[in-house]
Amino acid sequence: MTSRNGVAVIIKATTYNHDGNERTTYYGPFLPHAGSAATSFVSTLERELGESGRYERWETSIEDVFIAEGESDCTVQAMR
Repeated sequence: MTSRNGVAVIIKATTYNHDGNERTTYYGPFLPHAGSAATSFVSTLERELGESGRYERWETSIEDVFIAEGESDCTVQAMR
C-alpha cells in the first residue's frame, strides 16, 4: 500500500446559472501552509462570479487532496 506523504488543497467552485445548469470547476493545487493564498483566491473568485451576473448562485469550498509518489487524488492539467 502506498504511504500518503503530502497534502495540498484545491478550490472547488460549483456554479448554477439562471437556466438551472450546474457546473463544477477545480482550481489549484495550493500548498496548505500558504493558506492565505487559497483564501484570497476564493475571495477573488467569489467576487468575480458575483460581478459577472452569469450565475444565480455558487458554492465554493477548499478541499484536501493527497499526493504521494505514484498516487494522487487529482490530476493537474494546464487550462487555457
